Amino acid sequence: MTVWQSVQLMKREGSRLAKEVPVDGMPSMTFSCSFAPDPATRDELAALGCDCPRDLAEFWALARTAKLFEDQQYGQWGVEILDPEQAAAMTNRCRLKRGRDFVEGDLVVGKFLGDSDLLVIRCDSSITDYGSVLVALPLDARGEWYNLGGTFASFLDTYVKSGGEKFWTKQDRESPR
Repeated sequence: MTVWQSVQLMKREGSRLAKEVPVDGMPSMTFSCSFAPDPATRDELAALGCDCPRDLAEFWALARTAKLFEDQQYGQWGVEILDPEQAAAMTNRCRLKRGRDFVEGDLVVGKFLGDSDLLVIRCDSSITDYGSVLVALPLDARGEWYNLGGTFASFLDTYVKSGGEKFWTKQDRESPR
């Protein structure tokens, strides 16, 4: 599925894509998908200072920001896709705090709600892993991060098909990172 198709599906189907999740003695979590209506500009993408992969640029051309599969009651589940300015600022903060882990070419494009995991895209077109997706863990070294490979479009497609589930943690139980 393309980025455009994934976004259209989330806009059309929204919370129906995710199953309600029971939580110990509390009401089931329900989810929503919301998108900022205004697109990012070419100038904003150019200001990133990196080679933004085409599929990520396509997402930002559809919506400046988004909250995907956000838990409606507590806001403790889902992922927030940052706008380009927020992504650049978050990336700079991560490089200052954890320079060994966040390297040149990384771009933090999202943060997972309810925890401190971050969605990272490789944006150095001179490297073989250009465009690949990582989930950065808050306390673990880069070698322990989830390397999802693929592209932002493939991440988005699988994330939508899983109903907002952290599909990479299921893979981790089945095989090493």
